Amino acid sequence: MASIVQSVSTVLERERIQFHWILDARKDLLFYIGSALAGWLYLGIIVYAIHTLQNPLTDPLGTLRLGGIHIPLTLELLVVVSWAFILDAPHVWATLGRTLFDPDEWRMRRREILFSFIWFAVGPIAIFTPYLLGAYLPYVGLHLPVEMLPLGAVLFFVFFRLWAYYHVVRQHWGFFTLYKRKAQDYHPERDRIDHWFFNLSMYLPLVMFLTSEYYASTPGFPDLGLRKPVIAGISIGEIVYPIAWAGFFVVILYYLYFQYRLWRSGEVLNGSKLLYMALLVPLHFLAFSHPIIAVFIVPLVTVGHNIQYHCIIYQYAKNKYHPAQDRQYRWVKALFKNFAVYAFWGIVFTFAFYRGPWIEFLKDWLGLELDQVLLNSIGMMAGIKDPAKLGLGEQIFAAFIIGFAMQHYYLDSKIWRVRKDRQVAKHLNV
Repeated sequence: MASIVQSVSTVLERERIQFHWILDARKDLLFYIGSALAGWLYLGIIVYAIHTLQNPLTDPLGTLRLGGIHIPLTLELLVVVSWAFILDAPHVWATLGRTLFDPDEWRMRRREILFSFIWFAVGPIAIFTPYLLGAYLPYVGLHLPVEMLPLGAVLFFVFFRLWAYYHVVRQHWGFFTLYKRKAQDYHPERDRIDHWFFNLSMYLPLVMFLTSEYYASTPGFPDLGLRKPVIAGISIGEIVYPIAWAGFFVVILYYLYFQYRLWRSGEVLNGSKLLYMALLVPLHFLAFSHPIIAVFIVPLVTVGHNIQYHCIIYQYAKNKYHPAQDRQYRWVKALFKNFAVYAFWGIVFTFAFYRGPWIEFLKDWLGLELDQVLLNSIGMMAGIKDPAKLGLGEQIFAAFIIGFAMQHYYLDSKIWRVRKDRQVAKHLNV
């Protein structure tokens, strides 16, 4: 494969399109650029289910038979559970291994690491607050309507999903800028156009979804009222949606024209950057284009991010910890000894978290069928469950689990600052 890539790259270089890799051609195409293909695979499964099943959210595509056990292959299992168990939870563990077990991180970012544990309480507090108000407001002569009780859960999960999308987009921006850095692709005009193209192509599909007619028919998403008439019978959505739609395609067409203009003027095009965005932009656009597809937006756009993250954090650990002889790194070095060990601890974390003794303790203590509660919690994380339709205990349990993800988002925003942290740049080889 490497020889094929090299020959293709040689031909393209003659046409002034050059590829500069962060690791090498094979690894970049598999784990950084090609990681988006996992999202395309999920998208293909979902589209197939939409066109073949009466109810794609609940009907199985088939049944897996293992001995006497029959497992219905629903989209929740094929897309959400596979993503959550195999890739997403282990990538959260990767952040914890990279920070909690690295003495350098404790010296540099002790305050941020300790603060990160607050995120486990944010969701439960937000969810429980309306119930607390509902219990105590009658003492001062006020009453909270019953339909307002789920408001804390709805607002919290909307906040989480938006932060999840922002987190993924920020990582994509990080790789986009790394490919610019590798190619020395710097020029005031190009930088400005790259910045606007990237952000508009990533966020306009979200705006289009929120203001579309089909948003209201997307399960698990609260009504934002953007399609309700406000002025002269016209809603905000009716105004914003066509503008966002037109803006998206104008941005794409202008960026393609700009690249053509550079090529005609004799400039060398950054092939790695362009290939990276060629896989991402249509995936994000299509992920928001249909109410059933949008239900699975979190795993669709996150699965590629997970693959990228596993690769970059393992490469970072190998560059930093493997050559080190200092005993201060002995624990974190053991976690990243090789990829098999790294994957093993990620799976251990996943199953200890989802199926460990503490789950059995909670089942006995609370008297809940936590297997279903757990699936509902994962479903709320992924966006396929409506928090307003689940019980208070399920909402709080899901919010606590989401604390791991939000801790990951927060810590990630602190530990990968290539421009500000020379050690990070060094160990990432950029």
